[in-house]
Amino acid sequence: MNLILKTILLSLIFLFVGANFVQAQKNVPVVDYKGHILYGKKQIGQLTKTGSLDHAGKAVTKLDSYGNVVDSTGKTLGKPAKGQNFVYYFKDKPEQFSIGEPSHSGMCEVKNSKGEIVMLLHENYKAQAACAVHCLYENKCMPESKMQQ
Repeated sequence: MNLILKTILLSLIFLFVGANFVQAQKNVPVVDYKGHILYGKKQIGQLTKTGSLDHAGKAVTKLDSYGNVVDSTGKTLGKPAKGQNFVYYFKDKPEQFSIGEPSHSGMCEVKNSKGEIVMLLHENYKAQAACAVHCLYENKCMPESKMQQ
């Protein structure tokens, strides 16, 4: 009987610790398998095979013939993903991002140069990762309170 109580107690401790770990994780935007850019349960943008749209459906970025991410004026905003890395230009300053290996669900962690997870991206949209970064941070698809984090 004592062994059963100890097992139950240990199981509850692990469950409690695991639940706190999941709750403590930073809420990051997600690009699902359909290209929807979601923050929480709200769609804040859309990736397409050729670029990105904001929450209102307005074109924000597109991929040029070289695979570079460009804005509506033709300014280069980012370089295409090569292997697991891509470059995005924040105010003309390049920042390196890395795309992790896909999980069993096809989702990849996208990390900035500091190693922080900035979004989860479905593997179908690796080529448009810089488009998603632009939509989130430069085009202000993210809620303003989350932009400062």
